[in-house]
Amino acid sequence: MHFGRAALATAICLTSLSGCNVYRPGGSMRSNDTFTFISNEYYPVTVTLVDVRTNEPIWTADVPVSKQLTFRFHEAQYPDNPANPDAMRWQFFDRPTRGGELNSVMAVPDRFSRRMDVTLRKTPEYATGSDPRVEHAGAPGKPVVVTPGTAVPAPQPNSPGPEGSSPAAGR
Repeated sequence: MHFGRAALATAICLTSLSGCNVYRPGGSMRSNDTFTFISNEYYPVTVTLVDVRTNEPIWTADVPVSKQLTFRFHEAQYPDNPANPDAMRWQFFDRPTRGGELNSVMAVPDRFSRRMDVTLRKTPEYATGSDPRVEHAGAPGKPVVVTPGTAVPAPQPNSPGPEGSSPAAGR
């Protein structure tokens, strides 16, 4: 009987150490209002919180490529603020991060008065400081200077190959 109690105590302890939230795209798979968005080169995400009473954005975040944004809503945190009684906590993390503290906080409208809009920015978008390779432009192995947020030119179908011949010449 003591083994069962010890196992239960250990399980409770491990659960409290790891936290109850699991940060992953699609949410934590529980009804705790936790959401995670991850940006990559071909899926650069912008998240906007909209007050549906005025249809105006009240918060926007461009999630940097190779990062994730996790946020969670907490109900009735500001009872003296009837316009914005809930709290939104958020944090940017390196991807993938399954847990951690959400350090930023702001007062937001209640769940019936807010909406999250998710949009995609122009692709491909590269992480700051990354060295995109020419594979994206059609010639492997050589670096290409690309400013983040700009597109890399696509290869031309009739352009000469590495030896100066057309791709069809070797067939």
